Amino acid sequence: MEKVLVICAHPDDEVLGCGGTLLKHKSKKDQIYILYVFEGSSGRNKSKKSLTDLNLKKRIKSALSVSKYLRAKSTIFLNNENLNSNFDIKIKITNEITQHIAKIKPTIIYTHSSKDLNIDHRNCLESVLIATRITKWGKLKKILSFEIPSSTEWSFNLFGTFSGNYFVNIERFIKQKMKLLDMYKYEFKKFPYPRSKENIISQSKFIGASVGYKNAERFEVIKILN
Repeated sequence: MEKVLVICAHPDDEVLGCGGTLLKHKSKKDQIYILYVFEGSSGRNKSKKSLTDLNLKKRIKSALSVSKYLRAKSTIFLNNENLNSNFDIKIKITNEITQHIAKIKPTIIYTHSSKDLNIDHRNCLESVLIATRITKWGKLKKILSFEIPSSTEWSFNLFGTFSGNYFVNIERFIKQKMKLLDMYKYEFKKFPYPRSKENIISQSKFIGASVGYKNAERFEVIKILN
């Protein structure tokens, strides 16, 4: 049995990045833990705190619904201010992530890519890399980066090219992934917006077809420990 830890910037990233893969872990009765590093709302509505609070409550409610569906062992909200690259924030989130990794002792970590446009995503990955730079977490076997529609491709390779080299067959779980995405339906727009159901399904087919699957999610391997 695997202990799976998703370390993501905002509520909805866990479904967009690895929702089908998490459903596959659930089917195998693996333990799932989800850690949200940033609150994901304040950067949008800095002039209207009431809108920020409303959006935050909505996203937390959705995240808890997703967590319940996945039968996650724990769901943790660190609620750090989003879109903030202050040095003190980086130290804080690195320490928090380190503490939770030490407590959970995961065998697999899923997190963001360094290729994303969103600064929270890149900060999240950087902190994960610092927290896992030595192998003191004896059970850790894999660290994998996922891609996020409307962030990875919108960097236009400015931070490098996302090169998926680890593929997960999610054909059996694509419908359930869409159900999880419905829990965040206020975050989605009509096609051809990248974060639309049509695009996400098409992307899963495109990725799957490249390796002989009907639907797949892909990841960049950061580290494999054997």
